[in-house]
Amino acid sequence: MTKTIFPNSISNGISKLYTAMTTVNMSKATLDTLSYTLISIIGMLLICSLAAYEFTFFKFPLKKLLFSLVMGSMMLPFVLYVIPLYRFVYNLGLSDTIIGIALPLMVSPLSVFIMMQFCEDLPVSFIEAASIDGAGHFTIFAKIVFPLMRNGLITATVLMFLHAWGAFLWPALVAGSNVLPVSKMISNLLSPNFYVDARVKMGAMLIAMVPPLVIYLVFQRYVIQGMAMSGIKG
Repeated sequence: MTKTIFPNSISNGISKLYTAMTTVNMSKATLDTLSYTLISIIGMLLICSLAAYEFTFFKFPLKKLLFSLVMGSMMLPFVLYVIPLYRFVYNLGLSDTIIGIALPLMVSPLSVFIMMQFCEDLPVSFIEAASIDGAGHFTIFAKIVFPLMRNGLITATVLMFLHAWGAFLWPALVAGSNVLPVSKMISNLLSPNFYVDARVKMGAMLIAMVPPLVIYLVFQRYVIQGMAMSGIKG
């Protein structure tokens, strides 16, 4: 490692980034991680927004119990249920696949809670008027409720992106030879049994840091606004 504080060769730095993308397979890791992150976000938006819609506007048997179970699951440490979760994914034949990593990430109690706060601010009269006009259950959700939850959806999306991109235990457990998560790739680079030039390691870490940093900088206004609105009632 050089003792120079400021870089004295931009081309040398670019070459180290190129080496990280090609030699240590950082390009495949980035693509795989982006794939299961986007799939988990799409699934989360569909599942959690529907759950928030049902919990907010409809009454059904055991509603309070089910909601308590959903919220209580946030207090369970992941290591407590990671083994049965892995067996479930393995029995589905989804181990070492993009879908296998993304599937458990789609269910997010925090996202349900955030979206419910936005649903509670929507006038029930919108739902009643649409029902009188003949709109069906899912039509009301798709054309009225879902678009009005925009800030909540953006907040949940950014938080899920940061969570899925930085997850280590679950992707490392499910992934094998076909899928290469970024977190597992960085862990391999830091292993004493895996020698790589320290500057290439720094380049790989920089590549891994850029997507979540860009996402948060672009949408931080919506995240702050969404978190503030989800905690203020009046």
